Amino acid sequence: MSDLTEFDDLLGSAPLQVELDAYVLPADHMIWKATAGKTHRFYRAVRKAHAIFPDIRGLESLGHPSEWTDAAILQAIAADRWQRELESRLRGNQERSSEGINKEDRGVLTFAKRIWFEAKKGDLIIVPPEGWREPLLIGEVLSDKGDIFPIEAQDGEYSGEFYGRKVAWRTSISKTEISEELLKIVHTRAAVFGLPESVKEEVYRYAFGNFVYRGAFVAEFKTSKERFTAEDSAVVGTWLNAMDVLRNALSEGDTKSGVSFAELGLEKLPDQLAAELKINIQSPGEIFVRTAGPFALSLMALFALGGCSAEAVDKNAVTVSLKQVGAGDPEAARQVERDVNAIKTALGENRIEKAGELVVRAKRDAEVSTGAALKSAPRESK
Repeated sequence: MSDLTEFDDLLGSAPLQVELDAYVLPADHMIWKATAGKTHRFYRAVRKAHAIFPDIRGLESLGHPSEWTDAAILQAIAADRWQRELESRLRGNQERSSEGINKEDRGVLTFAKRIWFEAKKGDLIIVPPEGWREPLLIGEVLSDKGDIFPIEAQDGEYSGEFYGRKVAWRTSISKTEISEELLKIVHTRAAVFGLPESVKEEVYRYAFGNFVYRGAFVAEFKTSKERFTAEDSAVVGTWLNAMDVLRNALSEGDTKSGVSFAELGLEKLPDQLAAELKINIQSPGEIFVRTAGPFALSLMALFALGGCSAEAVDKNAVTVSLKQVGAGDPEAARQVERDVNAIKTALGENRIEKAGELVVRAKRDAEVSTGAALKSAPRESK
């Protein structure tokens, strides 16, 4: 979309500031699946500790983690595995392995190093439970690579230190709610691995709701209304379609100046040009908008501006702030900013007023909300 005006040319003494609860993710962002110990026995421990750690005993004998070497870790893994083997035999179980370093130990080292030294600050960790009663945990890594700390945990009669990374649990979700592809992936036997690109956006929706990743902008609108009526759908649909129609017209240099907002809301837009829209109206319900460009997040900002006077929105520039994860692209906020200003300038005061009336109805009657907040009071003209 082309700019229709420079911000400095807009009237008003100060911009309207909109803060979006939307996260900009770097192109190299990773999502890791990490099993909480063999048979998932540390699931509750990692949840309580807000940390993820590999199931390796005896690491405290190696000194500070900054002094660890692969050879020393591997020896500790082998010794731990052999000790557990001997304990298993005493319980009457069959022999499974022998003393000394083996292929299984090297695999455990690989998995542990992914948690300790490969997962970046800001990466996501998915921790699956053993069965179906507990939810999947999705957390964000809080510490830098190699910033490892001890965690007290219990495994049967053994109680001791394990070493891991700090995690902020962002959400949890039942296995019954995720896609078949993601379900199959989290059930993979490998203890720690990076998820493929094909399921990343699904996980980002669960963890962040609104986000930017590799050119995809995704926004979430929610309704808490128990009975979402045809009128509610018409109000929300008219507002969304009008904005989408105008967005496409602007890409061709057309402002649709002679068309009312209501007419924009009813105008036919070819499917291939329309924003990708997914509606799940239940109780609560959700509307997801995904666009290859800033429009999805622009809708969030425009929705927040619907609570202002049309004059204030028309005469003041709008600034937009997003949240960065790791080295997220700072240009994303500027893209949304330009898009919002171009759309509201093309609308003009009269159509902004009509759009605002629909937003008020959507908020009040349809109980629709989104993660956008107006952070500055608009200046009214006297």
